[in-house]
Amino acid sequence: MKRVITYGTFDLFHRGHRSILERAKALGDYLIVGVTGESYDRERGKLNVRDSLPQRIENVRRTGLADEIIVEEYLGQKLSDVIKYDVDALAIGADWQGKFDYLRKYCEVVYLERTKDVSSSRLREDRAGLQRIGIITDRDSDGELEAEVNFVSGLEICGIMEGEPSDAFMEACDIVSVHVGYARRYESAKRAIEAGRPVIIDYPPGGRAKLADLYDLAEKKGIVMAPRIPLAYLRTFHQLISMLRGGGIGNILSIECASPTGESFRDTAALAVFAATRILGDGALNIRRVSLPGAVSYDRILLEYEGAAAGIAVSGCEWLEPGMTVLGTDGRAEIPDAWWNMSYFRLNTGATNGIKRYSSNAEGPGLRYLLSDLLLLIEEGRTDSGSFTKEEALRLTEIMEQGGLL
Repeated sequence: MKRVITYGTFDLFHRGHRSILERAKALGDYLIVGVTGESYDRERGKLNVRDSLPQRIENVRRTGLADEIIVEEYLGQKLSDVIKYDVDALAIGADWQGKFDYLRKYCEVVYLERTKDVSSSRLREDRAGLQRIGIITDRDSDGELEAEVNFVSGLEICGIMEGEPSDAFMEACDIVSVHVGYARRYESAKRAIEAGRPVIIDYPPGGRAKLADLYDLAEKKGIVMAPRIPLAYLRTFHQLISMLRGGGIGNILSIECASPTGESFRDTAALAVFAATRILGDGALNIRRVSLPGAVSYDRILLEYEGAAAGIAVSGCEWLEPGMTVLGTDGRAEIPDAWWNMSYFRLNTGATNGIKRYSSNAEGPGLRYLLSDLLLLIEEGRTDSGSFTKEEALRLTEIMEQGGLL
């Protein structure tokens, strides 16, 4: 008996999916279908999947073509499955041409042409409508937004405006990204919200009163305002938080965090304080800032808790090595280099098996996941702001005001 395996997301099941399954089935006697899991889809950058995993499995089952259905949950699982299920042939879409040639040592690999003029991405766009996002900026870049939009189906850039946006620009946009300096953020975001446009805004846009005003206005308009903290959307960061809260390194004693100043001290400090408060909570007993005068900027922010503390270095010094270390009574967690784009972390508990490395295989910064969540909120008609909630954003602003960081 010849055993064949194929894989896919099978979102918004269409005739192209059925055609792939029929041709895979024709290659042998027994067909195993691997349906990608929800977390794996997000990790590999396949965003805006509409159907749930149970629904996608049911879509495949109803065809009557699958003799067995499994879930693909991690990178590299195909090799394990080929061996585990004694597979004779792997059938996969031709858009992966050459990608799985390494499996030819273990089985036959067949690349199947996709059905023309049909795709889940096109169906998603037809169902929800293509959302056009306009960027208001006064900076040298768009903050990676244009590049990240390419990973989110259902979105396209409709224009980039420097200076005050025109009425025609607002009219052309379905969503507005406000990527301007601190002094202009509040007014630019307010204008977009008043025009009825969902907004992504660099955080912080001002003090607590201004932020609350923007949230209230967005709620009255029935639209989403999403402060831009991409770290909040990274799966690896959530994995770290869960491990720390579960006592993975015992009781937390301290956080040491270092960041280059970047475009703005406020923006850099906000991201670091966000990370610290997600780990230690928002109940800091005291927060203070120490600024050292000189040709090279250097600021140190200290958050004091009962039994713990967080120290944050923000500097333009070229010798500052970015990274984050969380020290506990039973070990430490280390996030080297650009911790704000956290793709992995190390846990050292002194165990005999040494340092463990944890990763979610997430691609790129968290901005693409923020955009994906934003589209889902818009589609569902919700006004909350995703993984970085209104309550959390307001509280974080209070903490920054208390410490003189705004």
